Amino acid sequence: MLYHIVIIAAYALTAVVVARQLPVYSPDIDPTIGYWLGATFFLVCALLHEFIMRRVERTALQKELKMLRRDLSDAEGGLARFENIIGGIAGEDDDLSGFASEMRMLRKLLKQLTTEMKPSQMSSTRETAKEAPSERPVLVADKAERIEPEEPSKEEILEIVRTGLQENRVDLYLQPVVRLPQRRAQFYEAFSRIRGPHGNVITPGQYLSVAEEAGLIGTIDNLLLIRCVQLIRRVRQRNNELGFFVNVSARTLRDSSFFHQFVEFLDRNRDLSESLILEFSQEDIDGATDPVKDGLKMLADMGFSFSMDNVVRLDVDFNKLGKDNFRYLKVAAVDLLPGGQGLPMNIHPDDLREALTRANIELIASMVEDEDTVIGLLDVDVSFGQGYLFGVPRPPHQAN
Repeated sequence: MLYHIVIIAAYALTAVVVARQLPVYSPDIDPTIGYWLGATFFLVCALLHEFIMRRVERTALQKELKMLRRDLSDAEGGLARFENIIGGIAGEDDDLSGFASEMRMLRKLLKQLTTEMKPSQMSSTRETAKEAPSERPVLVADKAERIEPEEPSKEEILEIVRTGLQENRVDLYLQPVVRLPQRRAQFYEAFSRIRGPHGNVITPGQYLSVAEEAGLIGTIDNLLLIRCVQLIRRVRQRNNELGFFVNVSARTLRDSSFFHQFVEFLDRNRDLSESLILEFSQEDIDGATDPVKDGLKMLADMGFSFSMDNVVRLDVDFNKLGKDNFRYLKVAAVDLLPGGQGLPMNIHPDDLREALTRANIELIASMVEDEDTVIGLLDVDVSFGQGYLFGVPRPPHQAN
């Protein structure tokens, strides 16, 4: 930054000299024309400097991307060799077989990452970060998370996401879903966090829009799934009654390549179907394409159950939802409390619980933040709750 200021100051000083001295050495030149010539000289120098710096920046970006692709290629090769070793010794050992499948998934993600991170894509994202005003993206994957008032710039967030994926700094955080009124944790919802090089942590509420622009959401979703599968295998050794919700973004549903990897990986881990619950927003399910519906049916046939969150209306066919293997419905607590405005529905609110029970669907109140809300939920016979009152998202070793 100081280097650029010095250069601009030199241009400006030279322009002033030209404007002041040219009429002195050439008396027939009007002083006004001298000032115009000085200003023109400064403008030409500034434009030339900007052109050169953009060329230098693009060259550096291409060099950085080339090095990144080389590193990812090396990592992919190492994972392939490790996968072969694990596959060779796994035999009938379920843990080793599952670990080998996770290695194959990681190798595919690394390969996909090298093809998705194009120079033009990264360049346009950096330009957006410089020009676009700061905004707070709508929270999708991490709906329960509060956004801090001071956020890093989009350019900084993209760099944290990119290096976090490259250096395996995508972490798993868990938030409890408790049974009411006992408040005993029955489930946990998994969220992703990405650590920066200095230990700073960014949440989906911060990186979601930037990662979406850069085409990295599918990679993050699949890495989160791998982390959760690894955790479930450890937890099941001492407690096989806990369930884990994993959010799946709209990007993963729409991207046929990533969704195919997603389904393929779950097929190799179908023994975890009783513990792993896939969560989709109501908007994404309503807008699901035929290939996505076919994929969901495949997952249901494997034994995986689903949850619907971000619910904005309850005028739905609960029986059809149940037949599609949706077993959980997450609705904001404020929309379930008596006396509130509520959500659109085609049945009487008092009959909601009975209709869901007939469809074999459990109702979960989300965003529970105070004791009065809990009392209101018990009055309407809601059995499960989730929110800051019961616990914030924490790393697995702190979530118990």
